[in-house]
Amino acid sequence: MSRPTPYKGPKVGQEAYDAATGCVGVLQAVCHVDDLIFDHRMPGPHVAFLRPAEGGREWMTDAGDVKFPEEAKEHPDVCGEPWWE
Repeated sequence: MSRPTPYKGPKVGQEAYDAATGCVGVLQAVCHVDDLIFDHRMPGPHVAFLRPAEGGREWMTDAGDVKFPEEAKEHPDVCGEPWWE
């Protein structure tokens, strides 16, 4: 069995780009899925929690989708309210 690749993205407190939603936020935490006590429904071994820089609702994403902001690609949606609402 191979070990999962360690998380190598932005650090907690830094701006981060979520490739899954196309949004940029401040990284709040990165946790291994085994450390969570709720159903995370993420495919990878790590879950990332982000929050808009100006404040707002935190969201979670697979840590494999978290990139440095300079890696952001054009995304058709404007980041406002989370896509799941």
